[in-house]
Amino acid sequence: MTKRVLFIVYSFPPAGGPGVQRPAKFAKYLPQFDWRPIVVTVTPDAYPVHDATLMTDLPPETPIYRQKSYDVRALRPTFEKLHIVKALSGINTALQLPDAAMFWARFARATVREIIEKHHPDVLFSSSPPASAHLLAQWAHHTFGLPWVADFRDPWSENPLQPYLPGYKSLNRRMESKVLANADGITTVSPPLVDMLQRLSGREHGVYLIENGYDDDVARFPPPQTSQFTITYTGEFSPLRHPDAFVQAIDRLVKTNRIPIEDWRVRLAGKNPPQYIPDRPPFQQLGYLNHQQLNDIRRDSDVLLLLLSDSPAARGNYTGKLFEYLASNRPVLSVARPDNVAAQLVSRARAGRAVPHDPDQIADAIEAYYRAWKAGRFTHAPDWDVIEQFSRYNLTKRLAGIFNSLTSN
Repeated sequence: MTKRVLFIVYSFPPAGGPGVQRPAKFAKYLPQFDWRPIVVTVTPDAYPVHDATLMTDLPPETPIYRQKSYDVRALRPTFEKLHIVKALSGINTALQLPDAAMFWARFARATVREIIEKHHPDVLFSSSPPASAHLLAQWAHHTFGLPWVADFRDPWSENPLQPYLPGYKSLNRRMESKVLANADGITTVSPPLVDMLQRLSGREHGVYLIENGYDDDVARFPPPQTSQFTITYTGEFSPLRHPDAFVQAIDRLVKTNRIPIEDWRVRLAGKNPPQYIPDRPPFQQLGYLNHQQLNDIRRDSDVLLLLLSDSPAARGNYTGKLFEYLASNRPVLSVARPDNVAAQLVSRARAGRAVPHDPDQIADAIEAYYRAWKAGRFTHAPDWDVIEQFSRYNLTKRLAGIFNSLTSN
C-alpha cells in the first residue's frame, strides 16, 4: 500500500544549484518504493538561480504547495541602487536565528496544517539548509504527532562558512539540539557528519548515512575525443574553498611551457568563478549552466576538477558534484586534504588522482594527464561496483527503508 511523506524543503525545483538535487531526486524515486511525496516549499521568486530542467524529474502527480518567502535578500537590487549592499549583508546576518528563511517557516504553518488535514501523510521529512525547514517540521511533529526524519546536507551550528554575530552560535546550537533530540531519525551525507551529529545529539542510534549521488541522467560516457586537452570545473568557490594553489599550478605549467598554451583549456562553469580565477588563457568562463548543460560539458572533458576546502572542518564534505563526476567516466583530479572523504572516495573508486593544495603536486598531476592525452591513451578504469552504490535509486531505497521502520513501529 502506498504511503505519503510530507517534504518540508526550501530548495526545490525550479531552483537551480547543488542544494536542490538531493530532495528533488528523493522525490523522483520514492514512488518506486511505495512512498508518495507531498511537498511544501517556497515560491520560485525566492531562488537566485533557476533550472527548469529539474521539474521534469518530478512525478507529474506530485502535489507541491508554495509559501512566499520574506527573505531580505530580495531587497538586494534596491540596496545596490543605493550603494548600501553591506547594510543588507548586516541585516541578513542579524536574522540568522536560524536563518533568513525563518519568516517562510513561520508563515508556512498554515499551509502545512492544510496539507496534513487533506493528505494525511504518514511521515515528515525536512532537509537543510536552511535550518528553518527543520523548525517548521518540528512544529508539525509536535502539533500532529507524525514521525519525523531531519536531513542535514551541511552542518548547522558548526558550519565553518556561517558568520555568526556574538551570541548567535550558542542560540543556534540550542535550536539545533532541540531538533536533534526531537527528530525520530536523522540523515546526513558523510561519515564525519554522522559522527558530528551523534556527538551533538548524544545518540548512538538513529543517525543514518545517506550520501549524495548521481542520477540515471548522468551518462557513463565513452572515452573523450577532444581537440584540446580539457579540464572542467563545475560549481562555485568561497573564501574557504578557493582555487589559489590550482591557479598557481596552471601558471607554472604555462610559464615553463610544460603544456603549450594552444594545446589546452580550463573551463569553469558556475556563478562566481570569475571572482577567483584570472581572465587569461587557458581559463575559460562558462557562467551558470543548467543540469543538462553540465552533462554536455562533462562529456567533452578529459579531466574533471574537484576542488575542496583545505580546512579540517571540511573533511566531511561529500560535495554533490563528485558523484556526477564519478558516473561520467572521466578521471577526477581531487585537490583536497588527504583525510577529506571525497578525496578518499576518488582513490577507493580508482577514479582519478587525489593531491593536496600544493601547486607542484597539482601541476605534476595535470602534466601527467596531458601527456596521456597527447599520446592518445585513455586508461581510466574505475571500480564501478563502488560507484554504483551511489545511484540516486539506491540511496532513495535506503531512505524509504527508514520511513518504513518508523511507520511500522
